[in-house]
Amino acid sequence: MTNLEQYFVQLHGTREGWPGHMTNDESRVMQEHYLYLKHLAAGKKVLMAGPCFDPVFGLIILQVQSEAEAREIMENEPSVVHGVHTYTMHPMRVSILADYQRPERFVDTIAERILTKEVVVQAEIGDVWKAWTTTDGITTFFAPRANVDLRPGGVFEIYFIMSEPYGLRGSEDCRILSYLPETMLSFEWSAPPSFGVLRDVRTQVVLQFEKADAEKTIVRLAHLGWGIGEEWDRLYDYFDTAWSYVLGNLHRRFIDGPIDWTK
Repeated sequence: MTNLEQYFVQLHGTREGWPGHMTNDESRVMQEHYLYLKHLAAGKKVLMAGPCFDPVFGLIILQVQSEAEAREIMENEPSVVHGVHTYTMHPMRVSILADYQRPERFVDTIAERILTKEVVVQAEIGDVWKAWTTTDGITTFFAPRANVDLRPGGVFEIYFIMSEPYGLRGSEDCRILSYLPETMLSFEWSAPPSFGVLRDVRTQVVLQFEKADAEKTIVRLAHLGWGIGEEWDRLYDYFDTAWSYVLGNLHRRFIDGPIDWTK
């Protein structure tokens, strides 16, 4: 396995008084800067980033294959490209790193409603369980690519659009919350990128598996953790349709075989 290298990067403002009184153009660039680093963090190339105060500078810790890769990342960083920042970079070693979760990962005020769906699948419960809890199984009905690590805290990442950069493909950085073999699976879920700031907030999905008979399995889905407001209403309606589609695909997968994603 290739040893990864870490680099401490400082971003320096290019005008007196930065970042006070930002122009509209600078604000736009800083939004691009945030999204750029966020996508790299989803790919584990940025370990942490944020502003420092007194003196003021931006802090980024990169984890990459080489100094050349670190330089390429910084030379393409939007605030550097547009001249808002310059940067200095120093090799370092991360010896201790806490597993930090943003307070905004889940909503503070949770709506009482729960989106529920149910489907009867013509397959034994063990086969349906594997379809949901393995990378190979997920790609037979849910999406063309996936990364599923069945353990508490393991990734549950479903990739719908591989042409997009990591962070915009699907459910990147969603995690398995808990499971009971062939009985229950719960995981975090995220909004599509088109939902803006809601993309960064995680909801929860709980699946329950019940044996209907020797060759049929009932799958019950409950999607909860919704926030309150018009955008949350719109997201709820989106998943009301989306989960019907997914469960329909699951049903067809055990009748017609795995989905051919090339068609």
